[in-house]
Amino acid sequence: MHAARGAGTKQSGCSCSYAVFRPSSSPSQPHLAASRLPRQSLRAAVRPVPGRRSAAVTAGKVDLDAWIQQSRESRWQWLEDSALQALKTAAENFERPAFPCALIAGDVVILNLLDKLGYLSSGKVPVIFIDTFHLFQETHNFMHRLEEKYGFKARTYNAAGFADVAEYKKVHGSDLFITDIEEYDKICKVEPFQRSLKDMDVDVMINGRRRDHGFERAQLEVFEEGDPIKANPLAWWEFKDCMEYLERSGLERHPLHDQGYPSIGDLHSTVPVPKEKWYEYAGERSGRFQGLTNADGSLKTECGIHTVTEEVAAA
Repeated sequence: MHAARGAGTKQSGCSCSYAVFRPSSSPSQPHLAASRLPRQSLRAAVRPVPGRRSAAVTAGKVDLDAWIQQSRESRWQWLEDSALQALKTAAENFERPAFPCALIAGDVVILNLLDKLGYLSSGKVPVIFIDTFHLFQETHNFMHRLEEKYGFKARTYNAAGFADVAEYKKVHGSDLFITDIEEYDKICKVEPFQRSLKDMDVDVMINGRRRDHGFERAQLEVFEEGDPIKANPLAWWEFKDCMEYLERSGLERHPLHDQGYPSIGDLHSTVPVPKEKWYEYAGERSGRFQGLTNADGSLKTECGIHTVTEEVAAA
């Protein structure tokens, strides 16, 4: 993204050029060649070429704000174009793509991009929705509104053998996520997710993971090997980009964002986060998995869906 700066080159967008000093080397002590020059010679080495006004002279006439805005718009165009291309590559080169959607900001962006490509209303890319039985009611309501807006019907999966949360609680109670978090993840998240991929025979899974989600995803590529292949069209985006995209496009976002939640998961383990921390590295997910630890005592940062998928693919 950043052009390399070569010594002695004229910078793009700058109205001045410089005669760059290149010291002659000394076979015995080349590193001292420059230091032996008088101060006047050193100043002359970077003196603007006669007849050209320096940047300092013309700075008052340069519209830096315009340049900054142009660079931002160029970046925006690249982000959207690259995400669209990744989605097209996934949908056109595989037979059974699918998009598991949790309605976090990036997922809402992907839904809009899929709609631009005509993949939602046509059914080319079906949407998977995992109902953990512990989601916010606002999440369910939001999904219904988006289904109506874009003309699709999400394929909903939940814990096997239970028609609703009441049946689930009769067997597992209301605090399985406290007494045995791994079992909770397996029953309410991982198994339904794996079952959805198997039922639909998915060969490429589109998802909204990004590099700025945290260290576990810091090296994420746009496509990953596995069964199924993973397509991460927003890998190079940041949380701020997702939120700005929704605003620029006039799109509805999850209503809990307005109540201080940068990311939305289960009701029992998702909390609001001060707005000034939203756009820090890994800030989006800093309100998730609160009060939860893994079996080894480490802080919980993943629900298990993606990590288990990677383990299955590697087996």
